[in-house]
Amino acid sequence: MILAPNLRQLLSGSKLAVIVLAIFLAACSKKITPVSKPTDVKPDVEKVPEKGVPAKNRAHSIALILPFNLDKINPKTALAKDISGADLAIDFYQGFKLALDSISEESGDFVLQVFDSRENELQIVNLARARSVMNNDLIIGPVFPELISIFSEFADLDKKLMVSPLAAADPKQFGNASLVTFNNTIDQHGWKIADFINRNYKPKDVNIVLINTQSNDDEKFSAPFRNHLKQLSESSFLIHQRTNAIGLEEHLSATKTNLIIIASTSPDFLLPTIDRLYKVGQLGFKIEVFGHPSWSKVQFLNAEKMQWLNTRITSSYFINYKAKNVKQFIARYVDDYGFDPNEYAFKGFDTGYYFGKLLARYGTDYVKHITDGKYEGLHNQFRFVKEEKSGYLNAELMILKYQGYELKVEE
Repeated sequence: MILAPNLRQLLSGSKLAVIVLAIFLAACSKKITPVSKPTDVKPDVEKVPEKGVPAKNRAHSIALILPFNLDKINPKTALAKDISGADLAIDFYQGFKLALDSISEESGDFVLQVFDSRENELQIVNLARARSVMNNDLIIGPVFPELISIFSEFADLDKKLMVSPLAAADPKQFGNASLVTFNNTIDQHGWKIADFINRNYKPKDVNIVLINTQSNDDEKFSAPFRNHLKQLSESSFLIHQRTNAIGLEEHLSATKTNLIIIASTSPDFLLPTIDRLYKVGQLGFKIEVFGHPSWSKVQFLNAEKMQWLNTRITSSYFINYKAKNVKQFIARYVDDYGFDPNEYAFKGFDTGYYFGKLLARYGTDYVKHITDGKYEGLHNQFRFVKEEKSGYLNAELMILKYQGYELKVEE
């Protein structure tokens, strides 16, 4: 089963029932300045589908728990700038709703209930215990790790799934076997680089140097890379570890390809390190750099130098703005909302499309089919594997490489 979003006919969404926050969210569109009075975060329980009703005879119901923080907004005086703290939630919601709009005509009705997490522990406990939340077929959110942990503790998921659409936290910490985690863990990123090296290079042809300051953050990335490369190659590769780039020339090979793995994300460390590698490379050393996944988001790295150093970065997502379906999504999003979609709108769309299709095809049995195949989305690919204690993890991860002075998917 491979699902790929077809955006040729994005529908008006007349069959999509948005029960909670609809008035508020319409008013909070970034193209609108005044904000009308937000509705209370209490869903219409009468419209929640009851358990036991066959999927084909009722709408597929989804609870969406996002940090709108309505309690911090004064509806009488709020301007667009005052709702900026809700941007993530609004953008994700709008992308998610657009996905359900686009499939509702052919796939049946959806009931979407939107709840405000308020970034508040008590609110999350109440939502986890609320019949109006738990009676839905699927729960998307909360977003932040600490709230995911609380919701997991108090919710009785009863053969339904709870989705973590944005958090990059290790799902092991939640102990929730019904949790679906979209973002890849740092351990997966380490494995991806190790696997790439193991598959594409021979130990006798490369010299591997790991630049690791040994800070806690650096070690979180370095440790899985070292461990996975050792296991995958049966210790065939030798890793030279350095805490900085000073005197790096002494640890490079003039005859082999030097694979430099840099674990740091600090600009103060990265910029001089990249400069030094670039200068060393001018001396005739063959260098290929592998960076931390967060590099894909930073703006301070010099694209020309990164490309010259054959830099690769693992990433959980990538948006190809030249792709036809991406252009179609942007056009529809702008038409509906009046501004360009950001990262969270894309993530909301792919989340909604993937699970909307699953619910439409299998009804409440969708849980049995989440590991069936691969979804090729606008910003990412999903292929879930089941782990007993951690739930469902996305096994798809991309490698980006600088080409044409910008990052592009290599594989």
